[in-house]
Amino acid sequence: MGHEEAEVKEEARSVAEGVERLERALSQWDGRAAAERANYRSMVMMAAHAESPDMARGAFGSIEDAMSGTDFGKLREAVTAALGYLTRVAEKSIEEATANPVIIANLIGIVPAAANSIIEMLLVLLESVELPPEILASALFNTVTALDAEKLGKVLSVMSEQVESLHAGNLILGGDGPRLRAVSTEFAKRVLDNLDIDAAAGALVALGEDVEALSGSLVELAARDPRAVRAIARASSSVAGSMTRAVSAALDEAAAWPDELLVELARIDREHSDAAEAGRAVDSLVTLALRYREANPDANREMLTDLLRAVNTERLELVLKGAAADLGQAALANPGVRIALEPEEVGRRISGMLADFNRAAERGRFAEYLSRMAGAIDPEELGAAVRNGTLGMADAVFSSAGLVRSILRTAAAGAWKLASGVFRLIFER
Repeated sequence: MGHEEAEVKEEARSVAEGVERLERALSQWDGRAAAERANYRSMVMMAAHAESPDMARGAFGSIEDAMSGTDFGKLREAVTAALGYLTRVAEKSIEEATANPVIIANLIGIVPAAANSIIEMLLVLLESVELPPEILASALFNTVTALDAEKLGKVLSVMSEQVESLHAGNLILGGDGPRLRAVSTEFAKRVLDNLDIDAAAGALVALGEDVEALSGSLVELAARDPRAVRAIARASSSVAGSMTRAVSAALDEAAAWPDELLVELARIDREHSDAAEAGRAVDSLVTLALRYREANPDANREMLTDLLRAVNTERLELVLKGAAADLGQAALANPGVRIALEPEEVGRRISGMLADFNRAAERGRFAEYLSRMAGAIDPEELGAAVRNGTLGMADAVFSSAGLVRSILRTAAAGAWKLASGVFRLIFER
């Protein structure tokens, strides 16, 4: 027991000495001397650059010798071997650490402390650099102005050329098709062969449910705070307005493009767009929808039934009526719409449509179209449809005596008005 007590005392003395040395080292750190050394090195570098701006060229010969004398093949093999050793060491370290749950718990416990330290430092940094808006904006604008835009443009140009070269090489190596397709297919196949699809799908479902729970809690908390609701609404409206103004400005500029540019754009579209592929995509989508319906005849009906059952039709009707009324008032508030709805303007438009119809009919195409359409209609089915429609209408009408009387009164009043109008036209002449 005495031996254990001695070991404990020795360990405590050792810890105390370590703490004392650390405190002494921190207290003896001379910040003024460090600042003087930094200033001295800065002045030396400034003086050297002023005297010889091309001083770095003195190292060019050594760099050339190093590059020409280094066997990069051996360097590659050496680095590969070293990385292999590091990988084995890391694997063993991870195996030993994960074998003990206490080690894992302690390592994970470091994460919150490190994150809190970073957050605290970031908070102090942001609070310390609070500047007046004009000074902050000026500093940012000066930084952007000081960037070498010409060199940045050249970098982007060279990167673009490299991408084009890569694409050209892809086509050259591929022969009949892009080489990237075969490489990516083989790579994806090897990945999928070693991927647990069920686990991956389950992970996606779990992430989706977690995101749903998180977003639901955030929405619920925000909805309880009127200030948060107002702030979110104000931000959303401002962002939408900014995007709308940006799109409007871009379209205004595009609307002023000269005809030559529009012709060139149309030529580019015809050369590089593939309308046939778009049509095939639509056809494939339609085919898929038909096959899905044939394979699951009740699926669409059940989903639509569930969808409509969840909708309050009375409130939907009120919303649609209100939207229609608002749309009508907004349309009538537009001078162009009001002019277009004037009786004289509507009459002129109808006259124009009638003239177009008559010109088409005079060429015989309309008569031919109607003749071919009538020839394809089954007369028996047409007769049955007319009979069913008229008889059904008659049965519905005569099932209500009040409805019959109303129809007869309206018909009689209309006939009398028509007859009186005809007689007036005849005798006034």
